[in-house]
Amino acid sequence: MSPLVCKKLYDELNRFKFLVKMSGFRGVLRGQQASSPNSAGTRSSNNIVVKLQKEQGGIYTIPCKVNGLPLKFVFDTGASSVSISQSEAIFMLKNGYLSINDIVGSQQFQTASGAVLEGTKIIIKKIEIGGLILRNVEASVVHSTNAPLLLGQSVLSRLGKISIDYRKSSLIISR
Repeated sequence: MSPLVCKKLYDELNRFKFLVKMSGFRGVLRGQQASSPNSAGTRSSNNIVVKLQKEQGGIYTIPCKVNGLPLKFVFDTGASSVSISQSEAIFMLKNGYLSINDIVGSQQFQTASGAVLEGTKIIIKKIEIGGLILRNVEASVVHSTNAPLLLGQSVLSRLGKISIDYRKSSLIISR
């Protein structure tokens, strides 16, 4: 690795450590529930069916486990990757669901409104959806405490063929 890349990675790691230290986060995360959401789906032939929750505003959320932590993500086919807020990342770091070694570096990304923001690129070791386990998933930590949890294409593209049954609020994964 070149000295310039090492320096950038070191700077990003120190910046993220500073954010973790300064946040003073306490409490339950927005996407976390007191009772764990069921990330296991039901199987029928070669399909896995995962129940989606229709939320206010017409968005759908999906239960997942991220490195063992149960969370609810907005099902977002327009998002390029999994996205978590600074609050979730700090909680995950403090409680062993992420480690410093999972931080890859900084990155820029574009929001749906067109704004370009800076974030931290991480690798999530394990995401479980409906009993399926995906490993080494690229994700973004948005440097905002109230950014939504988004389940984007870095996961969805790895599931295979997917469809949504809007009448039953279900995601169907065909294997």
